[in-house]
Amino acid sequence: MPQTLRSRFALTLAIVVMLGATTLLWVTSGMTTLALWLLALANLAAMRGIWPLACLLAFGVLGMLAPGMLSYLLPEAWLPTASWQRLAEHFLPDATTETLRAPLLTTVALQLTALSLILQLRARLGAPLLSASAALLLGLQGIEPALYPGFSPLLDYATSWPVLILHAALLTAQVIHALPYWRGKRRYLAVTLWSTLAVVGFSLLLWQQLHLHAERALYQRAETRVQTLATQLSREITAHLDAMRRFARTWELQSAPPSYAQWVQQAEGYQKDFDYLINMAFITPDSGIRQVYPATPLNLSTLGLRLFDAQPAGRRALEPALNGEREGSTDIIQLLQGERGMIHYLPVKNEQQAPIGAAAMVISFPQLADTLFKQLTDAEGIIQWHSDEQILAVYGDTRHPGPWIYHHQVMLGDKALTLSDRPRRNYLLSQLPRLPTLSLVLGLTFAYLVYLVIYSFKRLGYQHRAMLQSNTSLQQEIRTRSQLQREIEWLASHDELTGIPNRRHFLDHVSAHRSKRPLSLALFDIDHFKRVNDQLGHLVGDDYLAHIALLGEALMEQHGGIFARYGGEEFVALLPGLNMDAARKLADTLRLQVIDTCLTHADGKPITLSAGVVSVTDPQPFDMTRLMQTADKALYRAKREGRNQIATGGIDD
Repeated sequence: MPQTLRSRFALTLAIVVMLGATTLLWVTSGMTTLALWLLALANLAAMRGIWPLACLLAFGVLGMLAPGMLSYLLPEAWLPTASWQRLAEHFLPDATTETLRAPLLTTVALQLTALSLILQLRARLGAPLLSASAALLLGLQGIEPALYPGFSPLLDYATSWPVLILHAALLTAQVIHALPYWRGKRRYLAVTLWSTLAVVGFSLLLWQQLHLHAERALYQRAETRVQTLATQLSREITAHLDAMRRFARTWELQSAPPSYAQWVQQAEGYQKDFDYLINMAFITPDSGIRQVYPATPLNLSTLGLRLFDAQPAGRRALEPALNGEREGSTDIIQLLQGERGMIHYLPVKNEQQAPIGAAAMVISFPQLADTLFKQLTDAEGIIQWHSDEQILAVYGDTRHPGPWIYHHQVMLGDKALTLSDRPRRNYLLSQLPRLPTLSLVLGLTFAYLVYLVIYSFKRLGYQHRAMLQSNTSLQQEIRTRSQLQREIEWLASHDELTGIPNRRHFLDHVSAHRSKRPLSLALFDIDHFKRVNDQLGHLVGDDYLAHIALLGEALMEQHGGIFARYGGEEFVALLPGLNMDAARKLADTLRLQVIDTCLTHADGKPITLSAGVVSVTDPQPFDMTRLMQTADKALYRAKREGRNQIATGGIDD
């Protein structure tokens, strides 16, 4: 194909992509479509030779996609999913975490396409590998649904087919436009490109296996919540059924039906253990309710009722129990107390083993659910307890449900109930490991670095200037790291806000002057500093701290001391060679300087300092902790006696 015709075809293809992306933006806007539209415009600028505009647009695409990529990569402790969700809801009330980021594979493919433009499609900088890797990612997105037979993945990895087609067309236009630049590099590209593409392919395969394993492991781990709850519910049911049977057998030790006092005495302990038993009633052989506990107004209102008439739905379970044949349970019914629940009927016999009635244990499903669900975190998802289509209890946050639903059956007597759990998408995302995505990025980065090494090695004889430039870059990196190391060392010994020494540096200074006598220590505290933060704001409070810190540092250094931030609004000064009187005067000088700075509270009153001063003259080694405690007591006394003053203390007090 002639050069002119090839250039026109690439230009036409880029225009078609931009028009298609514009249509998609009009129909359904999104991060992916907008990034694709900008890339199409950047390719058009590159084809017209306007590389600054092309690079600027490509950088814009990287900037758009960078936060989303970080959300895929960074650990949950660094960038919580909840923060990402709040950011999405700040822009759109009904938005989800996925609204502000493109699918993972799409994000990487778009970034690789943008990077190849920023590199101006140069072969020596790896543009062919970036374009080929982006093409492999597009192909992986095309077959991605077939990789999960019978399983719905949590993360969105692939974009829609229209976007995939447009992106593939854009890559084709980009490669066609770059072919003339790459053709002269065939002797370098032949081995370099195919060997590094093998690394890319291995990275994609490794990622696919890791992320599939991670999602399946998360699927199983998320199921443990409902499994644990179902187990606890089964244990709770077994425990209260066993307790009911023991309660019913209690009356076999007497010949007459239980009196009210006897019933209350026995029922009280059971009801405390199982507070969802809203009624423990004694039923006479004619189905009349004779005793109830607890004696609530609702329970008392049922006394004298005949259950065969008032609650015919439970007759099938009650009748065998009254006849002394077997225990039974009702279906899920509307209780006389007005709640949904179930009633267990247990035969009550006397010491001659003759049936004298039945014990009715009334279970409230809402209260039983509260007992079980109170240990759960509602942000994890929604738990439903239901029987067939009838929902008995619901707990949790229903917003943004995830793709996975778990069902577990629990037997309540002879009734099969179902616990369903649907974890929230954001909760699942917060639990999903970042290792698979990190492996993908590292694999692509490694492949890119290998490409550069092989390509550079093959051009070693022709790239002396490039080697010199690389050496210069390495030296710059060393200088940068050295500067960074110096900054880290400074930060380790200084307070970042005020710039003065921190507690660690102060304690090191103390160790260096432990033998100096006299040795004085002053502990300062800004009076009523909480008012500054509350009334003027934390930024003003920070400025006040920094200002006072500079005053203290300048004054103490003039007298051979050190002034450090001890914590919060507290500062500490170590004054080697100064006795108590000199140290007290120096502390008072700082107090007066602070008043003269015109730093004020919201009501116009000046900012003041209180201080506690202590001095050591005994040549024996001293206990630093005790010294600080003595200074702190003196400071407390200064504050107690009105603030804005200096108090002294003796280390032997």
